Amino acid sequence: MFAVFLKDLLMLRRDRGALFISIIVPLLMITTIAEALHRSKDEIKMRVPVVDEDQGPVSRTFINLLAEHAEVQLVTRAEAEAIVRDYNKAAAAIVFPEHVSKNYLQGRTVEILLLTDPARNTELEQVKVMLLLMDNRAAALADPFAEERMSLKEVSLTGNRYDITAFEQTVPGYSLMFVLLAVIFGTAMAMHDERGWGTLPRLLIAPGGFTWILVGKLLVRIAVGFGQLLLLLLFGHFAFGISLGPSPVALLLLALVIVFPIVGLGMLAAGLARTREQTLPIGLGFVLGFSCLGGLWWPPWVTPVWMQNVSSVVFTTWAMQGLHDLMLRNRGFEALPLTASVLVANGLALTAVGLLLFRVRYSAR
Repeated sequence: MFAVFLKDLLMLRRDRGALFISIIVPLLMITTIAEALHRSKDEIKMRVPVVDEDQGPVSRTFINLLAEHAEVQLVTRAEAEAIVRDYNKAAAAIVFPEHVSKNYLQGRTVEILLLTDPARNTELEQVKVMLLLMDNRAAALADPFAEERMSLKEVSLTGNRYDITAFEQTVPGYSLMFVLLAVIFGTAMAMHDERGWGTLPRLLIAPGGFTWILVGKLLVRIAVGFGQLLLLLLFGHFAFGISLGPSPVALLLLALVIVFPIVGLGMLAAGLARTREQTLPIGLGFVLGFSCLGGLWWPPWVTPVWMQNVSSVVFTTWAMQGLHDLMLRNRGFEALPLTASVLVANGLALTAVGLLLFRVRYSAR
């Protein structure tokens, strides 16, 4: 028994790279997640576009109070609609129409417009809570708001759905995370299994070229990941009632282009790892990192600004946006071109780099 213990200890010592990666990857992930979650409330400020068409004392009072809790962005109505509907940069925009102050001070009930994206339900609820807080603050300051002569009208800019459930907010993200977990580990380990089984030298001399043989193996992983993602989404549909969008064909195409960069990430993990053991910490780092940055666990606005900037170029962010466009905003093929292009570009880049690293390390050609 002691001899076996010494033998395995020497084998671990021989693979110092795996030991180093096993230490550094958890440290990086712990730091990133802690940075995302454990911040003071003063640092967490949601962006709220505000359209002040009134330019009067009532709207200015409300905006000043709102600025204590949110990052107020004064824009025109057209810009506010674009931010919420087209760019998906905010969950809601507040519009103070003309003559709000004049009508209110004359004792008339005035209507404040809330332009919303119900797909970002968590953030939208935060905006409504802030509006309630502002109303209470105004009452405490003996402001005219205290007389309750204001009503709020909510208008969705991204579809006709207002009843977004908690399951529809969480199931797509966790489904994508488990596909990341299965596909990245499956792809990376399968490549190194060929070396462990002794079949890699045969692949090197097989007709057709080493790279194309690897591409064939990656196509299998794409098919497996595609089937797994569809199965998880179908389970969510029948078990929790989540919407799958208006177009089944669009959902199939989106699922396919989502899985492509995930397989590319698995190939990159295989190319970076010198041994099969190194694929474990590297793959886990990729899964946790892309889940954290891509908004699979929490809405991006709760993270630091630097993390929000990074997440805008991470392919999982685009994958989540595509799923929300189809499932929550009821968009069809018109939502696919940009999202699909970004996902395919990421897939090509990650796969090419991974193939290059793996080929240089193991191919004699």
